[in-house]
Amino acid sequence: MNGPFAENFWKTCEVELDTLVNDIKTWDLVKRTNDMHVLPSTWAFKIKRFPDGLVKKFKARLCVQGDHQKYGVNYWETWSPVVQWSTIRTVMILAAKERLISTQCDITAAFVTAPTPKDEVAYIHQPRGFIKYLSYVLRLNSCLNGMKQSPTPRYFIVFLSKKLLAQGLTPSKHDPCLFLGNGLLVITYVDDILIYGRNQEDVDNLIASL
Repeated sequence: MNGPFAENFWKTCEVELDTLVNDIKTWDLVKRTNDMHVLPSTWAFKIKRFPDGLVKKFKARLCVQGDHQKYGVNYWETWSPVVQWSTIRTVMILAAKERLISTQCDITAAFVTAPTPKDEVAYIHQPRGFIKYLSYVLRLNSCLNGMKQSPTPRYFIVFLSKKLLAQGLTPSKHDPCLFLGNGLLVITYVDDILIYGRNQEDVDNLIASL
């Protein structure tokens, strides 16, 4: 933050916090007590560039130092299912044969979208540069980047599966990341989704519903 792009990164920090606080309600500000295991928070900065080296955009992500987490205190299971490549190949062959329409979706801020279970409580320090009240910490309502649950976003997979089930889709018995129903085939791969259907309207309606 002392470099030549400090002003740009301050702005991206504000955008990141606006998304986490106002759009997703990622945490609640609570008074710190002695029994809390509070995790350090940190900023991760990145400059994305065009192939010729010119700056494309600045990114700032508020992260948790997951190496301070304790099993059974602020995390439990961390695994999540990932679609099999044989499933993807089979669906692509079927799509080519049946001339299905395909759409690929990427979910913005996927890891912080899904709520955390009520019995998995995690607290983090307020982000550096944006501390409002001393002796207060953030009680997380959803996962943040850097947590042990984030690399394999179990919370998000469970959350997304429930949303797909609500749209009348059911997981395949052969692969839990393949959902079928309403004339659609949906493949989930972490925060990426592949949707196949016979017409664009059905695909668009599913995306709008989600």
